[in-house]
Amino acid sequence: MPPKKIKETATCGNPLFLKWLGEWMESERATNNKIYYTYKKAYESMSKYPLPFSHPSEAAILNGIGPGICQKLEIRLQKHCEEIGQPMPQRLDESIKSERNVRKRNQQESNDYNEEIMLNGAKRKNQKTSTPKIYIPKFRSGAYAILLALYKSSEVNSISSMIKTDLIKEAQQYCDYSFDMPNGKQHFYTAWNSMKTLLEKDLVYKSSSPIRFSLTEAGLTVARQMVLTASVQECSSSFKDIDDRNEHTIISASNIQMSTFDPIIWTPDIFEVILVLDTREVKLKKDRDYIQETLQQRGVKISVRNLELGDVIWVARKNGSFIHHEDIVLDYIVERKRMDDLIGSIKDGRFREQRFRLSKSGAGQIIYLIEDYNLEKAVEFGMDAVKTAMSSIQMLNGYFLKRTANIDQSIDYLVRMTKMLKNIYENKTLYAIPDNAIYRNTFLEMKQNLTLMYPDRNYHVTYSSYCDLNSKSRNLTLKDTFIKMIMTIKGISADKAAEIIKKYPTPLKLVQEFNSISNEDDKKKMIMAACESAIRRKRIGPTLSEKMYQIWCADNY
Repeated sequence: MPPKKIKETATCGNPLFLKWLGEWMESERATNNKIYYTYKKAYESMSKYPLPFSHPSEAAILNGIGPGICQKLEIRLQKHCEEIGQPMPQRLDESIKSERNVRKRNQQESNDYNEEIMLNGAKRKNQKTSTPKIYIPKFRSGAYAILLALYKSSEVNSISSMIKTDLIKEAQQYCDYSFDMPNGKQHFYTAWNSMKTLLEKDLVYKSSSPIRFSLTEAGLTVARQMVLTASVQECSSSFKDIDDRNEHTIISASNIQMSTFDPIIWTPDIFEVILVLDTREVKLKKDRDYIQETLQQRGVKISVRNLELGDVIWVARKNGSFIHHEDIVLDYIVERKRMDDLIGSIKDGRFREQRFRLSKSGAGQIIYLIEDYNLEKAVEFGMDAVKTAMSSIQMLNGYFLKRTANIDQSIDYLVRMTKMLKNIYENKTLYAIPDNAIYRNTFLEMKQNLTLMYPDRNYHVTYSSYCDLNSKSRNLTLKDTFIKMIMTIKGISADKAAEIIKKYPTPLKLVQEFNSISNEDDKKKMIMAACESAIRRKRIGPTLSEKMYQIWCADNY
């Protein structure tokens, strides 16, 4: 009896893994062996999971898939990568934990004690970031020269990786020591030996076949900091060979802003902390009135507004003032989801889009508040997929997740949060960036630089700036819009999208590049070829590359 043709489920985020599981399942069907039912259970579980895995080991989160099947999928994927000439995806160091650990973690988060840990942890986190121990190489050392050369190559010349000979040639001008010959009788190493330190500190990524070197995200941050903290003489000396047209791009726009604004300063005795609830958060007037009345009965001062981002925030308001746009927004954003809404957002793509917007907000603490409302929907959709989505909120995005049973528990949580935030902020002096010093495209970098320059302060923004910065359409840059467009394609993460727009900064440029190629097979491989020198997690495989071609060059859909 010939094996049945496996039909791939439309909602499956891993069609290749699903296909292989189906093939193994069908090959065992005739034997009626136990292993058939093992594969069948794994196949059904995989078919319901809508998010793509980066590595087969991550599939262990799914019901019915254990280490044995993960290993078999890994071997099959290795073979597949060899057949198509692509590198094997790297196993993530922070891979998704087992379902039992996720359940244990979620149970722990239900405890009130954990809320204090979260807030105290946020304090400790702020203290850590206030005195960051960033490795900065010595001026004109080997490591300094290597980072600077890679930075110039990536940021100025748009070449994301370099081979050793080119890198040495470029780096030598920034170094007082030779990259080829040991420096004198007392020194047995060349400046190139600094590369080992950079690799160990994960500032440089080394790829193979051929061996190329590129900056990691951490390396890029250090390189930028080297440039920003260098004196004017050092900057001009180090970058004397860079084209004059680009010399001003080295000095960050946010660095210029920091030197020109006077911060807004509020002393503890002139303001109070209030909770702000989104008008769209509660759709039924009955529920909205219930939440407002309950919060007010519990002693919480609230304001209901049309929030651009988040469902609940907290602001500092001057005593006796009712001018909303002058309020100072504190560092906490709550995104509230009922279970059925969470599932709907996973299905239609809002889940990824919302997390992307939250990551750009600049808020220090982002909280996902999830109510176990309508659990039947979750069971129907697949609890494995829901649990994986919730664990990704915590482990991949670094957000705090709080689960409640109903709306009353959510209100209790908001009351406790408000009391804690009042204790934290109403005894502190608040610093805020004035509206005229904020620009959307440099805001995040500006906040990072302010933290480095003033480690004992936490800079906030006014409510007016918060709305402008987080508006979906107002002041939306072409880059932001293009990234969001590309990320709607399943399998393309924010990192991959950012790498694509480095090569094709506008949709017009992308289409023009496609049109300049006559061979259809070459068009399908164009995106893959453009990103092949990127670090592994930013590369585009042949399937995604072809999908990009089909979407952007199709005559009709």
